[in-house]
Amino acid sequence: MSTPDPAEAHDARTAALSNIGNIGNIGIVGSGAVGGTLARAIAAAGGAVVAVSARHLDHAEALAQHIPGCQAYATPEEVAASSHLVLLAVPDDAIIPVCEGIHWSANQCVVHLSGAMSARALSAAGKRGASVAALHPLMTFTRALTASPLDEIQERLRGCVWALESSDEALRAMLHNMVTALDGKVAVLSENDRIPYHIAGVLASNYVVTLIGAAVALWESFGEDASLAREALLPLLRASVENLAAMPPSTALSGPIARGDLGTLRAHLDWLASNAQTSPDISALRDAYLALARLTVPLAEAKGTLAAERASAIRALLNEASRG
Repeated sequence: MSTPDPAEAHDARTAALSNIGNIGNIGIVGSGAVGGTLARAIAAAGGAVVAVSARHLDHAEALAQHIPGCQAYATPEEVAASSHLVLLAVPDDAIIPVCEGIHWSANQCVVHLSGAMSARALSAAGKRGASVAALHPLMTFTRALTASPLDEIQERLRGCVWALESSDEALRAMLHNMVTALDGKVAVLSENDRIPYHIAGVLASNYVVTLIGAAVALWESFGEDASLAREALLPLLRASVENLAAMPPSTALSGPIARGDLGTLRAHLDWLASNAQTSPDISALRDAYLALARLTVPLAEAKGTLAAERASAIRALLNEASRG
């Protein structure tokens, strides 16, 4: 794949910035971590964010104060009534009931921001003639970010890939322009792509946090403070991320399986097995370790540092440990 031309990318973003102002009034239902962050970013890029709502009106009011010309409303219906493009930044389980509770019109565009749910979740709006889409930024957000300086919000979104699903060509083009104006990139998905796409995001973000939490707990088990554990482990995590930014996963892989170190792997499994007897958390960690080890073997083979005979021995050890 050819390297993108920086000049062409700049021209595309300049054009998108001019187009985002032509979308019309934009309303955002939900003023939490995602909705609040995107409301400010879209407004800063030239979008006319005129309406926001939240379950608690004071949250919407606090967000609206950051956006000139934006009004806080108590209900999603009020947001929809004043907006051409409505973004539903609500929890996954709330998307369908919120959508069903609004009286949509045929000239509106309705977009939810869930990673796992398809655009089909907005069928109530589609039946009334509205154009619908699912658009998910593959990024993690916190509520604190919504009140952060604007440059921090823009930096968080810079280079973000957004998963877009819609059967409406005009809406796809509009959302593509919006993402480009936010300095992001678009990955076009079908409905069937969404679950594996979302699993990938959970693995790369949520479960990394889970694994660090388990690693910190191991340090605490031999008497060290959790803050020191994080201080020790986070540089290791950062180095791994930097390696992954520069090379494919198989090349970035290190550790006992990449080295074919059967003795170390056996010691790990023995310790986990002996401590799993008395600790439910260690028992769960043992299961996770076995699953991750199995996924690591083919990466190590692709790296070229794990010989076929050694890989077979590791797989046999993992199978034996699973039966134990």
